[in-house]
Amino acid sequence: MKNLISTALKSTSVSDTGRDRSRGFTLIELMVTMVVVSIIMAAIYSVYAALTRSYTTQNAAADVQQAVRATIDFMAEDIMMAGLTNPEEDYGGIDVGISVAGSTRIAFNADRNMDGDTDAADDFENITYALAGDQLQITDNTGTESLIDNVVNLQFRYFKENDTDTPTDNDLINGRDMINYHALGDPLGADDRSDIRTVEISITVEEPAGREGMIQRTYTTRVRRRNADL
Repeated sequence: MKNLISTALKSTSVSDTGRDRSRGFTLIELMVTMVVVSIIMAAIYSVYAALTRSYTTQNAAADVQQAVRATIDFMAEDIMMAGLTNPEEDYGGIDVGISVAGSTRIAFNADRNMDGDTDAADDFENITYALAGDQLQITDNTGTESLIDNVVNLQFRYFKENDTDTPTDNDLINGRDMINYHALGDPLGADDRSDIRTVEISITVEEPAGREGMIQRTYTTRVRRRNADL
């Protein structure tokens, strides 16, 4: 009899324990789990948002830098040609070269078709680059158009040769005397324009970059007039 009672009690105890284990999670356990999951999701979203902002900013910066560099390369090609003439032609006193040299405006001509003149009707022989509001504009025989928008700074600076200078690539950076157009007047006079051998171009452009706000990129280069005095 004692064995039967003992066996019955043991069986009842095991059965109660099994029922306790099958009841599932308590409310406290669920709340703790939700808090942990929320923290993990918040961390994941924070990392994702940071990566997205960085990606947007880097893309915007790359686009701005590429646009500024392409614009300056385009201008440099034209400025190199400023003053081009045909030695076999008589220009009859026509002044071929840089006609306007200001801090935000430069105008020049070149006899690209080698016909002995720089008529306004000739393609790309009379060119002006100037800042109008926040646009860098080009004017030639086809009219005026915008090269790049959102320009917050444009500056042309002009350099002449020293007596000891030699026409080498090193002269693009070293061995130059800047012509101080601010002291002499803006733009430069005819005598100072004739001394220009190197033109420095500096452009700063500002573009939106999503939540990061606005970004700026500046590109500066110097261009030697290949056809000066030719």
